[in-house]
Amino acid sequence: MRRWPGWIVLILLFGACGGEPAATTATTSTLPTTTALPVTSTTAAVSSTTTALLATTAPPPERVEEVEIPAPSLAGSLVGEPTTRIIQVYLPPSYASGDRAYPVVLYLPGFSSGDMYRVRLPNDVDALVEAGRIAELLLVVVDGRGVLGGSFYVDSPVTGEWEQYLVDDVVGYVEAHYRTLGRPQSWGICGHSMGGFGAWNLAMRHPDVFGAVYALSPGLFGPDGLAESQMFAEERTVEGMLAFRGRLSGLDPGEVLAELRSAPDRFTVAYGAAFAPDPADTLLFDYPLAATDGGFERDEAVWARWESGFGGLATEVPEYADNLRQLRGIVVDYGRWDEYRWIPKGCAYVDELLTAEGIEHQVVAYDGYHSGSLGERIREHVLPFFSTVLAAG
Repeated sequence: MRRWPGWIVLILLFGACGGEPAATTATTSTLPTTTALPVTSTTAAVSSTTTALLATTAPPPERVEEVEIPAPSLAGSLVGEPTTRIIQVYLPPSYASGDRAYPVVLYLPGFSSGDMYRVRLPNDVDALVEAGRIAELLLVVVDGRGVLGGSFYVDSPVTGEWEQYLVDDVVGYVEAHYRTLGRPQSWGICGHSMGGFGAWNLAMRHPDVFGAVYALSPGLFGPDGLAESQMFAEERTVEGMLAFRGRLSGLDPGEVLAELRSAPDRFTVAYGAAFAPDPADTLLFDYPLAATDGGFERDEAVWARWESGFGGLATEVPEYADNLRQLRGIVVDYGRWDEYRWIPKGCAYVDELLTAEGIEHQVVAYDGYHSGSLGERIREHVLPFFSTVLAAG
């Protein structure tokens, strides 16, 4: 992709994925303070105390910008995605007083969320800077919900070219309108849940754009992850989806789209539209199960497409091993008590695959749930990690 002249961008749209239990007493490990990231290939148990941040005086509103940017990559979506999007940009304290360029961190929220979960912007980030915990940087948060509630940050003929939107439209806009360092070693990407998957997937596929990745509770499947996921683990869920699709049969396309936007199981609908799209079908995506007498019949080809969304890791990690080795840091971070039990299994599986390839990385397990400690993780670990590994100046 074309890299624009160096300018700075902080776009704040950090978000979480769905309601979780209250935050646990989660503790974390101390991140390295050197410019090189020593990472381990084994799962690290986290246990540290959280340092309370001092509240700071709210800066002028222009320190956090909400910017409407063009999104031509989404123009072909069949669900009517707008071709302009709003991003939030956090500017560090010294931004207005000089001509310095800064590293950039791009944050991808989780399903049905469009902002940074339990992190106050700009106050919490400013407090980290003032305490000397992190260097100044730009934060860019990209709302990936789309009209179906979640884009999964991948290209789909149904939902739009979201991968291209991020690497071309968003990165291009930030570099053209803000003072960035203009090189991948100074761009980090992170996200939570759906956004954790998106961060992993984009960093793996685009080391020419991003130099480091931190995936929080990412949507990653182990060998049985799809079957164990909330989309297929219970018969009543499958029965509900089959009944829902049956009700849509015979409706015109406009009526179908309206129903899909308000589906009882929005996650499954959005996942199917992202990873098993069928533009020729009025229902817009293929579903892998059909009802039979006393059970379900599985279409193996369609099932494979669903599995390859959050899964397919045994093929992808070796295929993209050279890309992953180019990254300055890889962290996968998850809660041991995640309500979605397939997520800890998927993170452990990624650990095994990366270790087998000899790729330096860190997998961190902490005492917490899916989202309860997310704000703490971002403040105490994600931002210090990027402050350490991203090239500055």
